[in-house]
Amino acid sequence: MAEIRMESPDASLCPFIKMYFWGYDTNVPRVQRIVPNGEMGLCFYRRGDVSYVAADWVAASQKSCIMGQGMHYNDIIAEGEVEIVGTHFTALGASVLIGGSMHDYYGRVVSVADMGDTGLMTLEERIGEAETPEECFELMDRFFLERLASIDADNLNLRRLKRAIAYGQRLRRDVRIEDMAMEACLSKRQFGRIFADTVGMPPKDYLRIMRYRRTLADLKAAKGREPVSRIAWRNGYYDFSHLTSDFIKISGYTPSVLLDLSANDNDDAGWRI
Repeated sequence: MAEIRMESPDASLCPFIKMYFWGYDTNVPRVQRIVPNGEMGLCFYRRGDVSYVAADWVAASQKSCIMGQGMHYNDIIAEGEVEIVGTHFTALGASVLIGGSMHDYYGRVVSVADMGDTGLMTLEERIGEAETPEECFELMDRFFLERLASIDADNLNLRRLKRAIAYGQRLRRDVRIEDMAMEACLSKRQFGRIFADTVGMPPKDYLRIMRYRRTLADLKAAKGREPVSRIAWRNGYYDFSHLTSDFIKISGYTPSVLLDLSANDNDDAGWRI
């Protein structure tokens, strides 16, 4: 039987963390699919043997890991009893609270041990020893609050990227990287480098993921009452075949199959199937 809990972070962390989550299943499905959503995640497995599999690589059994950005789905392979606790960052959050270049994690799932972050390794140990999900949430909240207090979380580049991302999200069609760079008061080249280091993927890839998410949300909300071709055009796809090709690349499924699989997940982004 599966159990899931979600918890909001301290208010001062909300610009950087969307939520903490905990899940437990005594008989987890052997394969679960993770679809890119433009945001990074940090996962700690308290029980279970879990591996991540992509089209061109396999991440060995993980006890804790950070999931980098990417354009392709990953499959989680697990058996039996699994317990997970983790952090779902905002688009800019991981760079602030983890540090370093997030582009180093692009297309990768990296264990906490391989990150060389002694603070995260200590957090991993304490989460493993915690008795309840609530204690895990408190540990993560305290850890990230301490990090936030020691860094400049309102630097110029972060403010620039916030403006550029907000600008890109206001538009459904014809979002140009040049215009986002202008909104950030940067050259296109500077913007691309800073964006990739901070968000974890190039701006072009991020815009494709956002288009996919908007389109999936619209398709789920329409419930067949609006032509798919109209939804596709509104979100910047040339036609239905263009939409289908993008959905297959990102999620591994056609739009109709993905809608069936994620019909009851209450998640517009359909990031976990």
